[in-house]
Amino acid sequence: MPNFLIALIIVIGGLWLIRKAARMPAGKAPQFLQKLAGGGLIAFSGLLALRGGLNAAVPVFLFGLGLLGKSSMFPNGFGWPGSKSAGQKSKVETSLLSMELDHDSGTMDGSVLSGPLRGRQLSSLNDSELSAFYGLCVSASDQSQALFEAWLDRNAGEWRARWGKASSGPTASSSTMGKDEAYSVLGLKPGATADEVRTAHKRLMKEFHPDRGGSDYLAAKINQAKDILLG
Repeated sequence: MPNFLIALIIVIGGLWLIRKAARMPAGKAPQFLQKLAGGGLIAFSGLLALRGGLNAAVPVFLFGLGLLGKSSMFPNGFGWPGSKSAGQKSKVETSLLSMELDHDSGTMDGSVLSGPLRGRQLSSLNDSELSAFYGLCVSASDQSQALFEAWLDRNAGEWRARWGKASSGPTASSSTMGKDEAYSVLGLKPGATADEVRTAHKRLMKEFHPDRGGSDYLAAKINQAKDILLG
């Protein structure tokens, strides 16, 4: 009977955890599962110690602390493959707007850098203001239109139908990009390793690949940033 109850608890607990992880934003589920695994290992190490397996309990306990990021031996935890640092953001700028993608939530917002709406967040603009700003972006000589369209496609629903605009099609990224901008596009700090660059690139392409409903312009910028940093 005790074994049956333990098995039942594990099954119910597992189903609950699967549902909880599924409801989380994509960026938070790995961290949640990592910390959960760390807590489970610490509890298991206690059980081992109570049964006399102290020699086995110590490394299990330390590994659990590492997953939680609490061990002085592993201050940053053990980061699962593809995991990212909390608060990581990608940033792309043109003459008219600065756009940021929050890697944790997947939300993208921008601030207006020039024109009558200078200083406003795109998310705070009403439909008529967005339409007016779009006209300003169309007249710009850089990639402001492509960048703004990437935001509109994610946040403004059927804006093309409302404003009578046709798709502008694939837009080539600017050929000039420095390393600082490349790090900013991928949401990395200068000096990031090649593995970190590849991981950030892969994660962002899942969001912005055109075949997945993403932006041609941003996908081109992400690819360009990877190529520059990997040489």
